[in-house]
Parts: sequence; structure tokens; C-alpha cells
Amino acid sequence: MGILFSEINFDKLVRDLSECCLGEEMCSMCDKKSCIVGYAQNCIVGCARDGVSYIEGGDANIPFTDFKLYQEEDFAKGIAHTLKMCRSCKEEHYGQCIISVIRNCYEIGLFGEAQPYKGSNLRYLNYIHSHHPQIASDIIAEFHNTEMENEAE
Repeated sequence: MGILFSEINFDKLVRDLSECCLGEEMCSMCDKKSCIVGYAQNCIVGCARDGVSYIEGGDANIPFTDFKLYQEEDFAKGIAHTLKMCRSCKEEHYGQCIISVIRNCYEIGLFGEAQPYKGSNLRYLNYIHSHHPQIASDIIAEFHNTEMENEAE
């Protein structure tokens, strides 16, 4: 199923990703095709331009070989924000949903690989907590942060 186009807060997604970008001074040049942040930004632009809420092949085309070191807090915050936008579709979870693709990008930067998501934020957070307890604490704290909700409106 996935999120509806009208439900996506594109500004929030872009702002969160911008905070994660290391900038050309760290990377020496911007190559969005091999950067998980750049890839995610391109996906958001594509969805906004085309008026859709999914990326065909989105999860399969994430640059898994981006080995840059990112700020853990920024990625944990980004995951929490995508979970807040997620509809928790349960059995109808759609891996090509823009929210899912963006969350996968954050996961690759944070954990080195995408984490299983079975259509439920609660199940996802339980899984992360059992495998990465400290990072899960950061994600959960941001997930419950009410300032974020006020900022999104």
C-alpha cells in the first residue's frame, strides 16, 4: 500500500537528508549516484516531480557501497522521522514506498545494511532494539519527540 503522495512531508525529508550530507569539502566532489544521501535526495525529487509516492526499483538501486562515515545521530533522527511518516501498512507494506526507501538509505549509513521491516513500526523498533540497543534508544527518543511533530506542521 504505502503512503499517499499527499501525506508525504517532502520538506522534512529533504531537511533531514541535508543535515546528513557531508558536503563537497569532505567528499572532494559530489557524486549523488554513489552516495546514499544523494541517492535518497534524488528519489525525493523524482517523487515530487512525478507526483508519486514510490520509486520503482528504489530499494534495489541504493548505493550499498557508500562507505563514508556519517553522523550516527543524524541518521537515527532520520529513521525516527521516516517512521513518524510511515503508515505501518502491515501485510501491505510496499518496499518501493519512498518512506521505506529513504529509511533503507539511513539504515545502510547507520548499520551497513538495510534492516528488516515487516510493515509495523513497533516490530521494527523491537528488532532494532534487540540488535542495536543504543541506536534503538536514540531512534525511540526522537520518535517520541513532540517538537518534531510541531516542526512538521
